[in-house]
Amino acid sequence: TKRDAFVVVIRDAESFARWAAEDGAALQWLEIHGLLGDPEVWRSAARIHCEIPLDVVVGDPAEEYAHLYRLVDVRAVRPIRVTIPVKPGFLKAFRLAASLQLPVRLLPGQPAAEVHDELLEAVEFSLRDPMVEAPVEYFHSALVSMQTGDPGSLWSALEEDPAVYLRLDESGNPERTSPAPGVKPADYVRDHVASVAAAGQCRDCPWLAFCGGYFKQPDPSYSCDGVLRVFEALHQATEEMRQDLSALEQQTEKPGKGEQAL
Repeated sequence: TKRDAFVVVIRDAESFARWAAEDGAALQWLEIHGLLGDPEVWRSAARIHCEIPLDVVVGDPAEEYAHLYRLVDVRAVRPIRVTIPVKPGFLKAFRLAASLQLPVRLLPGQPAAEVHDELLEAVEFSLRDPMVEAPVEYFHSALVSMQTGDPGSLWSALEEDPAVYLRLDESGNPERTSPAPGVKPADYVRDHVASVAAAGQCRDCPWLAFCGGYFKQPDPSYSCDGVLRVFEALHQATEEMRQDLSALEQQTEKPGKGEQAL
């Protein structure tokens, strides 16, 4: 029988060596944890040409960020992305990954108060700094949602919807079936949105359609005040881009010097 698409979560060098050259049609990517500090893993990876992408999770961004240089040679032989948990000091890892032209997924979880200012700096950096050429999630998907009016999904942007992304361990067993025991993966996001949408901050939140209550799990009492500042900064950037585009279109429509307006 044909296997559904899946992601393999790798946590040791031996498992990485076994899966590194795997090229099955159903394998979406390898998610690598705890190996960024092992130089031999990345020397070996740089010698294996393969189309299956790698997603390298930086466990402690403030301490491990310098190890990102080890991924530069790997990028030449296969697609690679860096996932950075939003923890104190994550901005150092984010900036370095961007300078290396590596795609980034910022995994916010329920960000602590001490990283809210860093998150706002990350928004500004991703929008303004010319070093940022590769997409930054979740900022990219949020901007697209705000620009197009299509709500999209933060759960999908962060690849955390259990109905869509099946994660297996290195032995091929489910890494996790659902964020909530006893809940079917296909129902989790829908049921979670229903549980938070009618009360608290989610009830009147303008970003609920995109967010889907993501920041209200696992703790539904989590305050989204800092998160809302990030969404507001992204929305302000969207409005600025819209105004700039409108001004450019108006300038283009004006007749040039010496031309006669019809």
